[in-house]
This record gives sequence, C-alpha cells and structure tokens, in this order.
Amino acid sequence: MIRSPLRTRFRQHGMSLVDVLVGMVIGLIGMIVVFQSFNAFEGQKRTTTVTNDAQESGLMGLSTIEREVRLAGYGMFYQNDTICTGYRQWVNNNPVELTNFLPVVITNGASDSPDTITLAFSTSGFGATPSQVQVDFKGGIPEVVVDNTISNKVYKAGDYILVGRTGQACTRLQVSSIRTDPLNPKFLALKVEAGSTAPANPPADKLNLLLPAGGYTNDRIRPTVVANMGLMRRVSYAVNIDANNNGNLQVEDLTAGTAPIPIAAGIVGLQAQYGISATTNSQEVTSWVNATGSWANPAFADQGRVKAVRIALVARSQLREKDELQGLDVTCTNNSGNNDKGPCAWRDTTANPAPIFDLSAKSDWKHHRYRVYETIVPLRNVMWQY
Repeated sequence: MIRSPLRTRFRQHGMSLVDVLVGMVIGLIGMIVVFQSFNAFEGQKRTTTVTNDAQESGLMGLSTIEREVRLAGYGMFYQNDTICTGYRQWVNNNPVELTNFLPVVITNGASDSPDTITLAFSTSGFGATPSQVQVDFKGGIPEVVVDNTISNKVYKAGDYILVGRTGQACTRLQVSSIRTDPLNPKFLALKVEAGSTAPANPPADKLNLLLPAGGYTNDRIRPTVVANMGLMRRVSYAVNIDANNNGNLQVEDLTAGTAPIPIAAGIVGLQAQYGISATTNSQEVTSWVNATGSWANPAFADQGRVKAVRIALVARSQLREKDELQGLDVTCTNNSGNNDKGPCAWRDTTANPAPIFDLSAKSDWKHHRYRVYETIVPLRNVMWQY
C-alpha cells in the first residue's frame, strides 16, 4: 500500500525558530546565574585570601616586636640602678653622645601618624653580670682592666662594652683583644684599640674624647663597671608609608648602622604607650601614657617607672572593596571618644585614653578592611632591677 505524501509530510517533526530562540534565552539565563555565582564566590575568596594575608602580616610583625621588647634592658643595670644615663660613641671620626638611652624609647608620631619603638639590650649571656674596673681608666692606655672571676669566659674580641657608673653617661667601646696577667690572674685587660677587629673604637690619641673629665676611677664606694653588651642589639621598629599610602613594618639596626629592612607588608599603623608605676619601687602599672610632654624624654628619675609597653599594629588588606565599609573595623567608638579616621587601638577608659589611628591620608581608605593586633609586654629586666 502506497503512503500518502501528505501524511508523510505531517510525520516529519523538528525545532522551529521560536524553539531555538527560547532555548538560547534559557541557556543565557543559566550562564548569567553561573557567572554571577562564580563572581560572588571568587570575590569572597579574594576577600578571605587578602584578609588572611593581612592577619599573618600583622601577627608576624607584632610577635617580632614583642619578642624583642621582652629582652629590652638586659645588661643595662647594676645594683638596682641603670648603669648609665646615656653613652658616648665614636662615629665617623667624631665622638657622638646619645642622651636618651633607655630599654624602650617610644617616639610619638606627629598628628597621629605611626609611632617608632627603639629597643636596647645585651646579646651576651653575661650581660646581667657587669665587671668592676680594677685600674683607673683615663684613656692613656687603650685597655680597661676588670676583675676576672670566670677565667676569661665573659668577653671575646668584637664584643661591645659599656664603661660607666650610675648617674652619668657611659662610653661605648669594642673589645679588640684580651690580655691576661699571669702574675695577677684575678685581673683581665680588655684591649680597646682601633682596627678591623673593633671598628667602633677611636684612635688611641682620641680615646680621651669619649671619656668624662678625669676618666673612670677605681672607686669602691661608687664603682665603675663594664657591661658586656655582646653585639649590642639596638633596633628601631617603624612603619614606612610610601607615596601611594601603602605601608610596611621595617626594622633598623642602629648599632650596625644599616638601612631599614621591611619585615611585614600591609602594616599601616603603629601606636604604643608606656605603662608607668607611681614610684620606681612599685611594680604596679597605674596609668598608660603617650610619649608626649614629660614622657617624650623621661627624666632620669622617672625612667624606672616605665614597667610595661602597650603596642597596637594595624594591618590593611590589599583588596579594594567596591563599597565603603562600616563598623568598628573601620572607625572607632571608645570610652574616651570617637574616631572616624581609623579603628580603635584597644578598649580604653576615659582616664587612660587609647592612641588614635589616622588612616585618612589614603583617599579611599574606607574601601579596605583592617585588623588591629595589640599586646601588653612587661619589661621584666626593668622590674627585676628595681
């Protein structure tokens, strides 16, 4: 039986143009949903990643500072008092005097800009046991004679030493070699000659320029002592803000005189305060103060009152958010007042206001996320000496 051409034509099915267009629209809608979901998840991933980077940078920077603050003051005390108020050193063929020689020195940043923290301590295992000078040291002979109670194990060539007595400036020298006296084994002569072994020493004919009038005497009532500072760790931590308002935490070795080294990227704020006691004999911190006014350069009588340091770092994420961020991660509402230029350093009281972070130099600063890391570090080497 022959099929009708008309019936065959009706059995031939396919997709019309309308069907194709509808399918394309559905497919495009699906692709938009997929890409929007991908974009949202990718944005969240970027935010999480850069936030983690900022957290790691902030924690590493703060832990580095904290570790060295705990060592501050080691080797700088004798008989419950500071060995010296400052010290003279030989730099570029000239005597230079450092007048503000403390375990921790906070330099307050102008107009709420980042502070700078400078630390000093001995790296020698014998830093806490100064030796007494046994022979008058007046600079005519470039050697310091001290007691030798541990069989010449305290000092070695290249060690920095501080020669001084309580209440006056010390002299910083460097051990060039060591001379023992077979006839008097209780004495040890520390040579302080200039040269490649001890480049911090002046020429012999200029040694007296570093000494006080009359030099250092062998006085049993008010003894002259020599503190072994080892490599003499004296470093400065600061935040460097570049022309694009990006920041990093850097450390500078002031003893070696080398250029600052960045150690943590994304750090845009550093604020610190002294924790002070009512008297030098008290170990209780009664107030927190900025390094301003009388505490910008503490008097010698007040140096022993500094018993702790409080530090806060601000880490900023590198990702610029589309919208401005709100809340405590950007601005600060504190007991002592409000700050619309940065987050809170820490929760404070009206009597002890926290320092201010001013991050507004970057015009779009509210489009970034911030994390604040803060800690309190007791100055144990100071407290153990008072």
